[in-house]
Amino acid sequence: MQTKTTYSNRYIEIVQVMVKYGFQSWLVNSSISHLIPNKILDKHLEVSREPIEVRFRLAIEELGPTFIKLGQMLSNRADLIPIEYVKELKKLQDEVKQDQSFNVEEMIKEELGEEEFETFTKINEKPLGIASIGQTYAVERDGKPLVLKVRKPSASATVNEDLRIIRSILRIVVRSSRNIAKMDPMRLFDEFEITLKNELNYSIEKRNQEQFYSYFKNSKTTTAPKVIKELCTDKLLCMEFANGTKMNDFIETASEQQKEVISKNLVKSFFQQIIEYGFYHADPHPGNVFITKDLKLCFIDFGIVGHLLKEDTTVIGEFLEAFLSKNTDRVIHSIKRIALTHEITKENRKNLQYQLHDLFQFIDQDVSTIPWASFSEKVMTIMFSYNIKLPNYFVTLAKALALVLGTALEINPKMNLLKEIKPFILKYQMHFLTSKGQRELLLDLVYGIRDFKSFPADIKEIIALIKKGKIDVMITLEETQPILDSFRNGINKLTIGIIIGCLLIASSSMAVAENATFINKFAIAGYVIAGILGLALTIDVFKDLFRNKPKK
Repeated sequence: MQTKTTYSNRYIEIVQVMVKYGFQSWLVNSSISHLIPNKILDKHLEVSREPIEVRFRLAIEELGPTFIKLGQMLSNRADLIPIEYVKELKKLQDEVKQDQSFNVEEMIKEELGEEEFETFTKINEKPLGIASIGQTYAVERDGKPLVLKVRKPSASATVNEDLRIIRSILRIVVRSSRNIAKMDPMRLFDEFEITLKNELNYSIEKRNQEQFYSYFKNSKTTTAPKVIKELCTDKLLCMEFANGTKMNDFIETASEQQKEVISKNLVKSFFQQIIEYGFYHADPHPGNVFITKDLKLCFIDFGIVGHLLKEDTTVIGEFLEAFLSKNTDRVIHSIKRIALTHEITKENRKNLQYQLHDLFQFIDQDVSTIPWASFSEKVMTIMFSYNIKLPNYFVTLAKALALVLGTALEINPKMNLLKEIKPFILKYQMHFLTSKGQRELLLDLVYGIRDFKSFPADIKEIIALIKKGKIDVMITLEETQPILDSFRNGINKLTIGIIIGCLLIASSSMAVAENATFINKFAIAGYVIAGILGLALTIDVFKDLFRNKPKK
């Protein structure tokens, strides 16, 4: 007996909306073509006359919150989709109406229990904020104002069903369109699915907010509401009331001096997040930032945050430094290190250098006169032209950075962005000159030498291939001796370099010891020995250079 595939009403609705906006070619020859009634194909001729990117945006808007979030994510992927689509998708607005059937009191009882519910002295029925996943309410507990974020009961089921259907349809679309297949949409969708499911779990948001709060607990520029741990679950997130005014409301009545302070604090805060902590608020639009009485920035909504590994922070620091220095070669080198794939070749490299040089001209202008739309379009053109596909972490960072810089310039058009950013780049550069930075470099070097132990094993494999007759080698004993001598000489110099590094670090640690004159003398001795070894090593290196210099 043949099993008949069944489809939910939502599945049929999605397919019919796709057909309505002229995307039936993706589905006609697929296994779900029978879901397309013939009468629908001729019903929407007027809509199909719109440009394809407009129809794509209209279809997403009609399909609701999950698709709108997907469209908003795509609007930041100029490395994957044409500029026309990016511009159109940026028009997407996540407008969500209040769920009248939502009973916040019942939800609190269900999650925390009757006894804990009784501790709330006030629960406002009108939500402070409404989103596709949850609603936020002002509450009071023991006379203290709090904010309670509550996930809608149907949110998880709705999102999970939409994700399942999108994945199913996406597989069909990939098979029917080579252009879409080239974008590697399944990888992109996997990342989107993880992000959206994380937003559904308020325990993850709680952890993010607690981490952010701990980093900036004593900051003069940045803060976040403290989480009330005992009132949090996967579906509830409770925190102290944000002590301040929403940024947009505050700016309307702020003085020029206050605007200047806020704009600078915003830039400083964000670069501190990425350069110092490698952990940042990934959706820092004005609606998610409150201004306190002492002009601190109070961030809310930590459903989406960015994490950077140490090596990622290093590469980003190098990229920013190269870009601000207007060095095209180093910018291209950084792009190659960051990109997942690219088509930068010897043949088109010169053309890319000229395009980057054109971008640098914007930096020389007064920031208040820079046509940011044009600048953004040029960046997107470069990314698409050279097929520069970026990792998700970098795209998330770029979006957040654009939001922060755009907001800062809107508040204070006369602000010198470069002046505010340069101290963090300098701090990144100077880190390698500190004792901690030297220690990190030394450890990297030691680990590199440790990994070098695999070299003999590689040689054994080569010798085994030679014995089997798979590699022909013509080399005499006399020819190998200089190679061995050079190899031994290099290892000796490397060893001396490590010893010098260890002496400098140990001496630096002893030199800063308080009330330890005897230990301080050892530090001086260490510096002297390191200096002698360093001088000897330098002389030896110069001797090698002149010894190996070819005769004319």
